[in-house]
Parts: sequence; structure tokens; C-alpha cells
Amino acid sequence: MTIWQAEGVTLYHGDCLEILPALDESTVDLVMTDPPYGHNNNNNGDLIQRLEAALGRGLPGNGRPIANDGPEANGLFKAILPIVSRLLIPGSCLCCCCGGGGGPDPQFARWSLWLDEAIDLIFKQMIVWDKGPMGLGWHYRRSYETILVAQKRGAPCRWYDTSHRIENVLRPGAYGIRKIIPSTKQHPTEKPWQLGAFFIGLHTQPGDLVLDPFMGRGSFAEAAIRAGRRFIGIEIDETWFEMAKARISDILQQQKML
Repeated sequence: MTIWQAEGVTLYHGDCLEILPALDESTVDLVMTDPPYGHNNNNNGDLIQRLEAALGRGLPGNGRPIANDGPEANGLFKAILPIVSRLLIPGSCLCCCCGGGGGPDPQFARWSLWLDEAIDLIFKQMIVWDKGPMGLGWHYRRSYETILVAQKRGAPCRWYDTSHRIENVLRPGAYGIRKIIPSTKQHPTEKPWQLGAFFIGLHTQPGDLVLDPFMGRGSFAEAAIRAGRRFIGIEIDETWFEMAKARISDILQQQKML
């Protein structure tokens, strides 16, 4: 395990199942994360890898495989739920990116039930992120993903919106959230930092602590830092861990120059 720290930021390179249990109980104000979906994306000649190669964005060999993105992904997600529940402050939330509809495994439904069955968590809402046409796939092509939200029991939901106009659908381009077509310098399933910023703004206040157990290249770290929140990130893949460090260092340096 490697630990890197900067102003209000702590990053861990290692397995989240080993690192999370060592964190302090009831200290996290929001878990904002994008775990592997189990689609084995960008590997073994799948559609994403072939598309990247056709556009000149791919890498030789077997592409850019994502750690734990095979059949083990569902078990990994289920395994972290009681651990992150222990870390969350009562009333705080877990916001988790997830796939959309479709079979043979309706993942958003399965994960929603697991969230509601986890110790001290209550499933709150499924938000549809409409990324705009046209997504990958066949027949009903994938043009949206979901964000599943669960709340820690024991206190009212920590909710800081005052507009009373927050929907459970994120329209294309709303709040500056636009889908990413990743380059070779980005994670294959990278999310825009503005997506994290949307939920961070709803559920936390400046100075609060945001945790991402599946940090990738640090999109949600960027969102937390820009919003004046503290951040803990965990990433098992050394490539993305090092890229996240560089990204965060750049953002912190930019803020010093303002």
C-alpha cells in the first residue's frame, strides 16, 4: 500500500477492501464513487476497445483493462457496503454510479436492493443520467447510466439544495455534465468531474469529507477539491493512481495561483 497526501487530500494505492476497514468510523460526509460494473470493458477485443482502435485512441495488446471489471465486480460492490456504512456519518449519503437497464443482469435493480438491505443504509433514489444520443451497444443502444443514492440511517438526510427543483433525471448537458469519450490519457470509463460536483453540492458543505473507494484517475477528487471539500481516494491500479496524483497536484497548484 502507498499513501500520498496533500492539502486536505489523502490517496491510497491498494485494495479498498483492505484499506477501508482501517479508516475512522463515522467520519465520512459523502461516498461518491464509480465502481467497476463487471462488463469487462476495454478488454479482449470488446466493442469499446475496437472503437478506440478505429479512432486511433487504442493501445496495442489487450487494450486498457479495468481492474475487477469481470464477474467479481458484483461481489466487490456488495462487500464494501457494510464497510462504507460504518464510515458514513448518520444522515449522509452514498452516491454510486451504475449501469442502465438491460439483461441478462439488471444490475441497477440488483445493486439498489443490496443498498437497501445493507446494515444501516436506506435506498433513497435512482437518478438517470441522460448522456445524450447515441450510446454504444445493439438494438436499444445505451445512452444513459444511473446513479444510485442510499442514506445512512440515524438522522435526516443531509440535503443542501434550496431550489426545490432537483429532478431524478440529469438532462444532457445540465449542470455542465457532458459525457466523456476517453483518450488514452483518461480512464476507459472516466466520468466528468461535474457529475461528482452535482452530488457533492447537494449532500455536503465546504470542509466536509468525500470518499471514493474506486478513484480511477480522480474525477471525483477534482470535484471535491474545486468545491472546497476534503477527499480520500483509493485506487488499486498504479497507472490511474499516479495519474490521479498528478491531476490533483495540478488542481491544487492552480488554486494557489488564484
